[in-house]
Amino acid sequence: MPSSWVHKARELTLEERLIVERWLGRSLGEEETLSLNVYSPHPAPSEPERQALRQQIISQARQIGSRAPELGEEEADALLEEALREIRRQPS
Repeated sequence: MPSSWVHKARELTLEERLIVERWLGRSLGEEETLSLNVYSPHPAPSEPERQALRQQIISQARQIGSRAPELGEEEADALLEEALREIRRQPS
């Protein structure tokens, strides 16, 4: 049995659309795509696993950061602010 489902809003039956809109608390746009994934929860990682994951993330961030050594902190902050403004402008 499938554990994921993807459909365009315009493909939903009226009943399905009403249910989804009730769950979301808003109307759906005709061109919006819906996806549903079903999965069983898993236990949280142990403390050693969390620390290993943290170190992996830090290592990846340093690797990415090393690709732009000439980028100063102020310029990086300005780029982040610009990205956040752009995200906020986009309709939900």
